[in-house]
Amino acid sequence: MTAPLRRGFPSIPRLSALSLLRISLTGPESTGKSTLAAQLAAHYGTSFAPEYAREYLADTGPHYTLADIEEIARGQLRAEAEAVRTARHVVFCDSDLLVIKIWAEHAFGTCPEWILRRIDEQQYDLVLLMGVDLPWLPDPLREHPHLRQQFYDLYQRELRDRMSNFAEISGSGERRFAQARFLVDELLRTAETPSVLHEDPIPYATMPSHYTLRTPQCCATFAARGAELTSLVTTANDLEYVWPGDPAVWARHAPVLFPLVGRLPGDAYHYQGRDYKLPQHGFARDQEFAVLRHDETELVFQLQHDETTQTVFPFAFELTITYVLRGTELTVRWDVRNPAATQPLLFSIGAHPAVRCPLLPGEAFEDYYFEFDHPVTLERHLLQGGLLTGQTAAVLNEERELPLSYELFADDALVFKHYDFSGLVLRSRKSAHFVRFQFDGFPYLGLWTKGPGAGFVCVEPWYGVASPAGEPGELRDKEGILTLEPGQVFTAAYTIEVS
Repeated sequence: MTAPLRRGFPSIPRLSALSLLRISLTGPESTGKSTLAAQLAAHYGTSFAPEYAREYLADTGPHYTLADIEEIARGQLRAEAEAVRTARHVVFCDSDLLVIKIWAEHAFGTCPEWILRRIDEQQYDLVLLMGVDLPWLPDPLREHPHLRQQFYDLYQRELRDRMSNFAEISGSGERRFAQARFLVDELLRTAETPSVLHEDPIPYATMPSHYTLRTPQCCATFAARGAELTSLVTTANDLEYVWPGDPAVWARHAPVLFPLVGRLPGDAYHYQGRDYKLPQHGFARDQEFAVLRHDETELVFQLQHDETTQTVFPFAFELTITYVLRGTELTVRWDVRNPAATQPLLFSIGAHPAVRCPLLPGEAFEDYYFEFDHPVTLERHLLQGGLLTGQTAAVLNEERELPLSYELFADDALVFKHYDFSGLVLRSRKSAHFVRFQFDGFPYLGLWTKGPGAGFVCVEPWYGVASPAGEPGELRDKEGILTLEPGQVFTAAYTIEVS
């Protein structure tokens, strides 16, 4: 998820009497922005900035000039400033200047330069991108019922190119409210936690090789090597959900893919006139991570560049991985910081968790399926030798279930781009056990198993993707490469919930 990115995710702020989290709701017409903004403000006992365009156009209807759009932009900024003045801890913005930019460019083919500058200057801690799966509700101020998906794609591309911290919200009104509350709660919880990005690590001499998180319902174990999840067990039935890493089949459990997702042609790339070799999925999965924090339910790992990493990857970086266990849900968060003084950081990052499948005796791999929360149409991007061939193949057509079979993976992993869902559930037709994955905002997704008889399946949300077949190329031109300027921080998170 991409063209060179202009800015990184902002560092998550820490709440104080003077700090405030700012959350924008953006997206096409008739997607529930105003309703959700009001609901969230009421739920969190704070204020929200209403959409000023509705007030401005109330008398004239959808008849406006570019000068009107500029006045609407100024009014939206005033509404945000007033909401900030009366807010507590968090403020919500019903629409933002990105809405006005896309609106102006569609209607007039241009957007005033000062609006573009203000968008670049604005820093929202979270952007909720509203999906178009709600019914269109006619309204005198709404203009384009048949262009909602086209506009949605524009919003999504803008947010990705700007590397905004955003999540895609979909489903019924009730589901959207629940999704948003989860994301805001997570943001508030993180903001109230002291920052670990610059804590001193535990000395290696005193570090154990494995660490455990516990709740009354679940126990999770992690290896310092690769900062890898190695076990996730529900205590009520002592059921293990994570693949045990059998070396005879596949020796890993849930590797972190950094600074590369997928394979490069010849495992090589060019950067600033030099050639470098980098293995498939990068090197982080085989590195010893330092531990910054460990308590009963939270574990924080960190990996930094050194002379060895810079022989294959000539960039300064700081990768912090935070695991939080609540009940039977594990949240995995990545913070990538560029500590360099002048050099940009080019990278990709992805997840590769493997779940035992089948989970119970008497079940087969073919008894399982992936369930989506709405009918989806999926097209896979084919691989050969770990590289994209440029060809695609249909997988689903407006269906809610993807049945599993080893034949499905005969041509390597299923690689998806530009899909319209933010999670899926692994279910069995013979038991009530499930594994739910939530991965809002990730532009690529892989599904994979090793081959016939392998007792696992991987669900892999990625910020990056394999290269196409051909000759090695420039790293900055590779699809999915993210760019962090000096001092910037990229943040992303996903969750795994077991039954």
